[in-house]
Amino acid sequence: MCAADSFDDLVEQLSSALRAGNAKKVGSNFASNLTLSVKREDGSYTKFQAELLLDEFFRSNKVEQLKELQRVNNSSNSYVVFSLKSNQSTYRIFVKVVSANTKFQIVEMRIE
Repeated sequence: MCAADSFDDLVEQLSSALRAGNAKKVGSNFASNLTLSVKREDGSYTKFQAELLLDEFFRSNKVEQLKELQRVNNSSNSYVVFSLKSNQSTYRIFVKVVSANTKFQIVEMRIE
């Protein structure tokens, strides 16, 4: 799986990867540097570091259900919001996306 050609493709790939709890697949759509926030722990990370943090999150949170709550795609601001229910809790996942070189990439992800 590689960077998505359209916003809708990215959202489909992302929801499938989140449902599977697969940090590597989620990370395939990350920009080379991004802002990641996982349960109030946030910072700027490289794609590799962000994947590791996400993997850690999925190890302690087995995904039971994922719902798309909102999807906005316009030239200045594209994002998608999910509700993820795990064996531990229910999280809101906010994902901000930008279009770079005709590919869509994740530049910010917040799990709260």
